[in-house]
Amino acid sequence: MQITIDLPEPLARQLTDYLRAHPQETVVSLVQEALEIKRSPKDSSKLLELAGIVAEAPRNARDHAEDDLR
Repeated sequence: MQITIDLPEPLARQLTDYLRAHPQETVVSLVQEALEIKRSPKDSSKLLELAGIVAEAPRNARDHAEDDLR
């Protein structure tokens, strides 16, 4: 399949500059990678772990919290 797109001049320059700096990549490989990133499910588990949000906890977990401010 072939797709033709028109890019705004500043974006076209950025693309050209990027491909010059990364000769191992092509427009196709760049678009494939961007689409994979865009379409992949967002894994928020690390963020939730960092934030301390737990999907399941014992019923009395709050009573035994180390940082209980009561």
